[in-house]
Amino acid sequence: MANVKNAVNKTVFRRFLFYSIVIVLLCLLIITVILIYPVTDYIERVKKEELIKNTEDVSAKITEISSGKLNASEEYIFTYLDGLSESMDADIILSDKSGRIVFVSSADTTHNIGGYLPALVLSNLDDSSFFAYGNIGGFYDKAYYVAATPVYTNTGTVAGYCVVAQHTVWSSDAVPSVFFVFTLVVLLSALLIFSLTSVYAFNTTRPLKQMTAATKRFASGDFESRVYVKNKDEIGELASAFNEMADSLASMEGIRRNFIANVSHELKTPMTTISGYIDGILDGTIPKTEQEYYLSIVSEETKRLSRLVTSMISLSKIDSGEIKVNKTSFDILDVVFSVLQSFESKLSEKKLTIEGLDIEENIMIFGDRDLIHQTIYNLVENAVKFTNENGVIRFEFSKEKGFNIVSIENSGKGILPEDIRFVFDKFYKADKSRSSDKRSMGLGLYICRTVVALHGGKITADSKPDEYCRFTFTLPEQKRKKLLSADSKTEEK
Repeated sequence: MANVKNAVNKTVFRRFLFYSIVIVLLCLLIITVILIYPVTDYIERVKKEELIKNTEDVSAKITEISSGKLNASEEYIFTYLDGLSESMDADIILSDKSGRIVFVSSADTTHNIGGYLPALVLSNLDDSSFFAYGNIGGFYDKAYYVAATPVYTNTGTVAGYCVVAQHTVWSSDAVPSVFFVFTLVVLLSALLIFSLTSVYAFNTTRPLKQMTAATKRFASGDFESRVYVKNKDEIGELASAFNEMADSLASMEGIRRNFIANVSHELKTPMTTISGYIDGILDGTIPKTEQEYYLSIVSEETKRLSRLVTSMISLSKIDSGEIKVNKTSFDILDVVFSVLQSFESKLSEKKLTIEGLDIEENIMIFGDRDLIHQTIYNLVENAVKFTNENGVIRFEFSKEKGFNIVSIENSGKGILPEDIRFVFDKFYKADKSRSSDKRSMGLGLYICRTVVALHGGKITADSKPDEYCRFTFTLPEQKRKKLLSADSKTEEK
């Protein structure tokens, strides 16, 4: 499995590197192709100007000699033209006025003295210069750059024509040099791209490798691994999300372990008590005069187990999303009185006073009656448990901005400021301020918050240590549709 993942990492790295190099090389190729035309056009213009100038210089030199301005023999002229032809790597051809060739340079050419210039050159010359690229109507066996100008006498009449032709744009010696330079540029570019891309690809795939290694450790139960986040790009966001997930998994693992420990303890303690007392009654260890007392303890422990199972079932339904809210309109005072009857013995035992229920009118609430009953039950149970002897539990009901507001306050130790923001968390128990709640599973308030949220409301906690603790939740009022009855329609008519 590890080899497969390493192979995957290497494949990602190699693919990233390969595609980066291919893209850059394609860009270089495209740029080269795009530049071919303007560069070639520029070279052709330069070559045209150069050839025409050289041709005009040769023609002017011959005109000076023929007019007597320059004292030189024919042999000198031909030697001069041969040298010039060799230095230019070009053919130099002289013809008379009719186009018959009278001189051919020592450059490589297939034309001999006595032949004629092509009609294409003669028809386009007259008193102007001529330039063309090609084989000039079959005059050459391959493409040449050809320039031609008239040669004048001392009276200004055309005495003949001078033709200068070059085979290629670059000389044969320059081609290998250009190819070498281009190849060197491509290789250096590829090397630079490879180096930069390798560094970037390595830095990009490193968090992925770290996440792979961390995932393996997660599978073995080690949730301490984190990914180092350096960049703020998509990979950095992924690494940050991975670290948040790792934090959540670590937190959930801690909750899971605490949950298992708490459930084990909560189940073991009452079951041990029940088993011990029942065995004591059956084997006669507990006398008949005391059996009723111990059976009452067994009854309380059984109810405790029942509450635990009920809370676990509710929690399971909440986490799986199975709870469905069936809203109806009902009087919340009926629910409150029903809940208080369940705690009648405990209220009397602690001599608690109930306030805020001396209300004559109905307080209608729109919601799921069973879920709201469970919410109020959990809050009242919480209040009864932590209210001091001879203390007070106070109810308040109000409306504000389309919400029904229900508040349950109890006197007593209250909740410390550092604990109050955690009281609605799953399995949380503030033992420092609620030491009497050692047997609580920490699910009641979490269920309350979830139920209220399902109704579209909010629940908050407010407390002043050693004075009071207050829980307040809101529920949206029913949205009433403005419909006209049949009778009202009739009256309008």
